[in-house]
Amino acid sequence: MPIYEFWCGSCERKITIIQHKISPASHSCPNCGNDRIERIYSPFAIRKTDKQVYQEIRSDYQFERALKRNDPKAIAQWVERTSRGGEIPEECRETVGKLAKGEWPMKEGKPSESE
Repeated sequence: MPIYEFWCGSCERKITIIQHKISPASHSCPNCGNDRIERIYSPFAIRKTDKQVYQEIRSDYQFERALKRNDPKAIAQWVERTSRGGEIPEECRETVGKLAKGEWPMKEGKPSESE
């Protein structure tokens, strides 16, 4: 089944829709109900090995600098940049929010429950 991405100009979100038929179908934004969403063209996914993903992250100069500077805000900016306009998963939002405020998501020297 083809997976298409659309852009909602009303709530400014990227929407992913699985379309069961090849024929054009009308869709509306599941977030705000706007029925004037535009199809956007996006690259197809290529599976990478864990090693390739790790090497890609480690080769990102901005991420490396953020780690070396021990800068939680810069790490949050990196997460938002690498999400490529997609929504940050629910289970990560609290942690990224703390990083964006300049806080490390730790409680008593241990990762918080949200990690």
